[in-house]
Amino acid sequence: MTTSRSRRRSLSLASQYDLASLAVLLVTMLVLGWWVGRQIEVGVVHQTAAASALYVENFVVAQLQELGSRRAIDASHVRTLERMLAQAPLGREVVSIKIWGPDGRVVFGSDAGKAFEIKDELRRAWSGEVVSHVSDLRDSENADLKARWGRLLETYTPLRVEGSDRVIAVAEFYRTVSDLERDVRAAQARSWAVVTAVMLATYLLLSGLVRRGSDTIARQQRELGAQVEKLGALLSQNAALSARVRRAATRVTELNEHVLGRVSAELHDGPAQDLGYALLRLDALSSHVSALPPERRAVAEVDLARIEASLASAMREIRELAADVRLPDLHGLMLAEVLERAVRDHARRTDTAVETTWDSLPIGAPLPVKITAFRIVREALTNAFKHAGARGQKVEAQARGADLFLAVSDEGGGFDEASADKAGHFGLAGMRERAEAIGGSFEVERTTRGTRVKVRLPLGVVEDA
Repeated sequence: MTTSRSRRRSLSLASQYDLASLAVLLVTMLVLGWWVGRQIEVGVVHQTAAASALYVENFVVAQLQELGSRRAIDASHVRTLERMLAQAPLGREVVSIKIWGPDGRVVFGSDAGKAFEIKDELRRAWSGEVVSHVSDLRDSENADLKARWGRLLETYTPLRVEGSDRVIAVAEFYRTVSDLERDVRAAQARSWAVVTAVMLATYLLLSGLVRRGSDTIARQQRELGAQVEKLGALLSQNAALSARVRRAATRVTELNEHVLGRVSAELHDGPAQDLGYALLRLDALSSHVSALPPERRAVAEVDLARIEASLASAMREIRELAADVRLPDLHGLMLAEVLERAVRDHARRTDTAVETTWDSLPIGAPLPVKITAFRIVREALTNAFKHAGARGQKVEAQARGADLFLAVSDEGGGFDEASADKAGHFGLAGMRERAEAIGGSFEVERTTRGTRVKVRLPLGVVEDA
C-alpha cells in the first residue's frame, strides 16, 4: 500500500488525470454504448413491428369485418385468408398468425377454437396499442413454434371496423428475426464505432489540455521552488546578520558602560579634584582680602563669594553627573537584585517611596539585559520624580516565556518626550534605543491617572564572548 501511494505521488498531474479519465471514459463508453445499442434494438424492433402490423392489417382486416357482429369467421373467409397469406410476400417472413376474439379465444390460426388466458400484450392490443417484442416462445400456445424456431418477433396489432376506431379482433403474428438481428447488429456496430470515436477524441483533447496545464504548473512549481530556496538563503543570511547586529549591539552596550565608567572616574579624579583645590585656595585668599582697604575689601569679598558659589555649584553638578553615568557592578547580581538596586538608589537620592512588584523573575540574566533594565528603571523613575512629583511611583517586573516585561508608572500629570530628554539623562528616546538595541520594545502610555512606561526585553540575548 505504501509503494502504491508513493507511486501515485510520483506521477505527474497529467499522468494521474490520464489514468483516472481513461477509467471514467471506458466505463462511460461501455454504459453509453450498451444504452445506445439497446435503444437501437428497441427502435428497430418497434419500427419493423409497426410496418409489419400495418401490412398485416391491410391484408386481413377486410376478411374479418363480420367479427363486428359475430364471434366466428365464415369458412370462405378462412380459406381466403389462408390463400392470401400463402401467396403474399409477407407470408415468407410470417411463420404463424393468430386472430384473437375478445373472449381470449383463437378465431383463426393453428389453435382455432381454443381459449387461452389473456396476456398483458393481448390486453394492450385490445386497447388500440401495437405491442411487439422478440419472444423466446415460452408460452404454452407456442410449443409447436418453439421446437422449430428459437426466437421470433412477436407482434400484437388491433384490427378495427373499417371507417371506425372500434377494435373487433387482435392479430398475433410471428416473423423471423434473422434479417432484423442482422440490421440491429449493423446499427449497433455503427453506434459503437461512433461512441468509441467520440470518447477517444474527448480523451485526447482533454488529456492534451490537462497535460499543458500540468506542464505549466510543474514549471511554475520548479520556479517557485527555486525562488523559495533563494528566499530561504536570504532569510538565513538576514537571520545571521540580525544575530551579528544584536551581538554587536549588546557588546556596544557593555563597552558604552565601560566608557561611561571611565568618564565618571575622570570627572571625579580630574575636574572635581581641581575644583576642590580651587575652593581651598579661595579660603587662603580670604586673609589677603581682609587686609585690603575698606572700600576695596567690600568689592573683593562680594566677588570672592560669587566665585566660591559658582565653583561649589560646578563641583556639585560634576559629582552628580559622575554618579549618574557610573554603573554599579552588576555581574554578580541576580535580576531582582539589579532592579532593587536601581529602585533603592533612586529612593535614597530623591528621598521618595517606590512600590515594587516582582513576579517569576529568573535568577540569572545576560549582562546586557541587566544593564538595560537598570538604566531604563532609573531613568523612568527620574522622569516620574521630575514630572509627576514622585506621586504613585511603582515598578513592576515579570518574566513570561523568553521575555522580561517591565512597567514603571506614576500618578502625575504626564510629560512630553522633548521636555524629559534633558542633558544628563537619556530621556524616552534613549530608553527606546536601549530596549530596541538588544531586540526589545518600548512603549509609553499616558492616561488621566498618570504615565506608564512598558518595556519588553528578551532574556535570550547572546553575550559576545
